[in-house]
Amino acid sequence: MKSSKYIISHITGKPRFQKIAQKKCFQKLVSLLPPALADAVEFTYVKNETLFFVLNHPGLKMEFNYKINLIKSLLKKIKYLDENCKDINITEVKAFVTNKIDFNSDIPKRPLSKFRYKERASGKFYNFATDEKLKKLFQDIKEEIKKQCG
Repeated sequence: MKSSKYIISHITGKPRFQKIAQKKCFQKLVSLLPPALADAVEFTYVKNETLFFVLNHPGLKMEFNYKINLIKSLLKKIKYLDENCKDINITEVKAFVTNKIDFNSDIPKRPLSKFRYKERASGKFYNFATDEKLKKLFQDIKEEIKKQCG
């Protein structure tokens, strides 16, 4: 009896399932990227021989653009190393940031830091504010600092 891995690889080798094989190759390409960039990639797709990376942060898009040559070289190496990826014909690589937020995604959130510091202020200062709203605001801040100091 053939294994499920063998059957799936046989099915994805057929021409009509070529997009599935391409998707696996692009997932492999994303996994070879530096971890900060790999985590920023939402998904990839191909249109007119251009590979598009959809990112989730605008700051990482700039970093991604600096590493376009790395991505192109990784793509060429994947073509030669993986037989399923040899038919990929990508001439250009582009990245953009999605403007849609996926609230249902299972992105692991980083735990909040448990680091706390001791308040160094003592709450002893003069309130020179002339506006009553500001004077009350400064007084509230002063009281909060005194509570934290104990």
